[in-house]
Amino acid sequence: MSTLTRAALAIAIGAAFTTGSALAYEAGDIIARAGWAHVAPDTDSDEFSNFPGAKAEVDDTDSLGLTFSYLFTDNIGVGVLAAYPFETDIEGDGTISAVEKVGDTKFLPPTVTLQYHFNTGSNFHPYIGAGINYTYFWDEDTSDAPFNGSDLDLDNSWGFAGEAGLDYTFKNDYLVSAQVWYIDIETTADSSGAAGNPALAGKADVDIDPWVFMLGVGKKF
Repeated sequence: MSTLTRAALAIAIGAAFTTGSALAYEAGDIIARAGWAHVAPDTDSDEFSNFPGAKAEVDDTDSLGLTFSYLFTDNIGVGVLAAYPFETDIEGDGTISAVEKVGDTKFLPPTVTLQYHFNTGSNFHPYIGAGINYTYFWDEDTSDAPFNGSDLDLDNSWGFAGEAGLDYTFKNDYLVSAQVWYIDIETTADSSGAAGNPALAGKADVDIDPWVFMLGVGKKF
């Protein structure tokens, strides 16, 4: 490859990844992202009221994550976390630790945050945010668990959410991103237990409090 060809290639690559004011986020920008989202619960469960020592543990789960940011100013914006429904297993802990699965549930954790975006003068756009989360649980199921026959209900939850994120933008307004949230999710698990085996009968307060991680791609509009 000639020196001239190498120079032309270097210029082309540099132009594709160049930094500058055209890449900075500005008031009125909308940033949409989609990608892999992983929920890693940090579960802390009380004992079920009718069965001392019986607790619940919520498993990790993955789904398609969707996030959006809208900037009111060059630095201040609002962020929204959405997702395709997550589905997770609920396992026994404590006295019922020998039970691998108690049931499963689907849930959605829509989250709205007020964000501060830092202007680095480069392709890197870090930001932080804080706001509120609402987690909706539905389709609780015990049909394929040892406690088949019990009724399991999880209360919906309101809680605090904090986030941090980093976008790397390209000249054509496409971007790659990494985001993390800590979400306060507190629910009450209410179960009838199962005929002949009341290990999950009663109620228990369960703090799920997950870390949510997302890697994705997106575009600035």
